[in-house]
Amino acid sequence: MECSKVPGLFLIDDFISKEEEDQLLATLDGRAWGGKGQKPNEELRRRTQQYGYLFSFRTRQVEEHLGPLPAFVDGVVERMRAFGVFAKEPPEYLLVNEYERGQGIMPHVDASTFGSTVTSLSLLTPCVMTFSKRDSGESVDILLRPRSLLVLTGDSRYNFTHSISKNQVDHYCGEPIERGRRVSLTFRRRAESS
Repeated sequence: MECSKVPGLFLIDDFISKEEEDQLLATLDGRAWGGKGQKPNEELRRRTQQYGYLFSFRTRQVEEHLGPLPAFVDGVVERMRAFGVFAKEPPEYLLVNEYERGQGIMPHVDASTFGSTVTSLSLLTPCVMTFSKRDSGESVDILLRPRSLLVLTGDSRYNFTHSISKNQVDHYCGEPIERGRRVSLTFRRRAESS
């Protein structure tokens, strides 16, 4: 479903099942995490996993090719493509972020190293992501529910920053949203291969 307040933003709730979410989390938690003092990207305050390419958050550049995306995300990629996302070419980079309660991300636009489509699959707990128009600062809050897929294209990809507060409780439409551990899987292609 497209969000008319943020052109080019699509949000698909219940993109995967609870069972698929559990399986993804078990697989990810069985693999090595970087960040929080661990390589790669030891400078980050959150844990990450990277597949396809190694991206430096310090230089905002791709540093190394790591090989194809792992088979455990094949079903997610196939489903995205069935929805018309990455229809021409599949994603080739996956960043897994773990956010603990009260962790967020500063307002930013994803690096120009990556192409015109960015997707993010949310696991575990909901959070509010704020989109702010770069030229006016006008902002829109979007609730990212567990198992939802966020798709950024066009204006939402290039002309809005996105951020997540450091709140332990978000508020959305007047309702409190308890934050907890959240894992996101963000898929991209490199700009020259988009």
